[in-house]
Amino acid sequence: MNIVKKVLLAVVVWAGVGFGSAAVAADLTASTPPSWTGFYAGANVGYGWDSGSVKSSMRATDPTLDGLVAALLAAGSLPRSLSPSVHGFIGGGQIGYNWRLSDGWLLGAETDLQASGIDGSTTAARNPVQFDPTLTTVTKKIGWFGTVRGRVGYLITPQWLLYATAGLAYGDTTIKFSTFDVTGCVVGGTICADGSSSSTRVGWTVGGGVEAMLTQNWSVKAEYLYVDLGKKSANIASFTSPIVFRSSAHFHEQIVRVGLNYHFE
Repeated sequence: MNIVKKVLLAVVVWAGVGFGSAAVAADLTASTPPSWTGFYAGANVGYGWDSGSVKSSMRATDPTLDGLVAALLAAGSLPRSLSPSVHGFIGGGQIGYNWRLSDGWLLGAETDLQASGIDGSTTAARNPVQFDPTLTTVTKKIGWFGTVRGRVGYLITPQWLLYATAGLAYGDTTIKFSTFDVTGCVVGGTICADGSSSSTRVGWTVGGGVEAMLTQNWSVKAEYLYVDLGKKSANIASFTSPIVFRSSAHFHEQIVRVGLNYHFE
């Protein structure tokens, strides 16, 4: 996870530069504090990761093979759980609306859509007793995702906003699975399959952040989101025998990002 640490450091530095500029702007515009109320739109970049495992199992569609499948599983021919290192950069845009209330409180609504490079795979080799060696690979991927969220925040100064956010999340999820008999996949072989499954999942998200006005119209923010897209499963049929493999994984993403917004007056 060294790359995650580097990205987090870069985010902190980026945000620090922006918030430092905001502090200067706050001094220059103290006599005309920003409104905050109204529509805004902007862009963001960030990084996401998911450390959850992929569970796999197998079953026979022909009852005469039930004993063989049980023996293969008992021997460890198929890894039952693998944990790929899933991470990548994200980028996209957001639009929203703020309502400034009395006593420094602010309510808002925001939606965003993100392109995602969050992806990762891992391969495990098995050498079971009395059975051929196998190679099994699993992959998790988020192709894109979006959120529709409410925001509630407090203006600790006229230029600085601390906020919490939560709402709906949705995204494109993919599971890839392959497993092979190292000695070769021939008709009648059992550990021989390769396939993937993709679908749009709907879940929820929660997080928080800090936003600071640079000028009357421009603001910069740093944000963390936890995105839960639920559990996805994939059934992959063997191409050499009446065996079906099932892989499943929870898609729990952690997102850090920075963004720039333009506020329409």
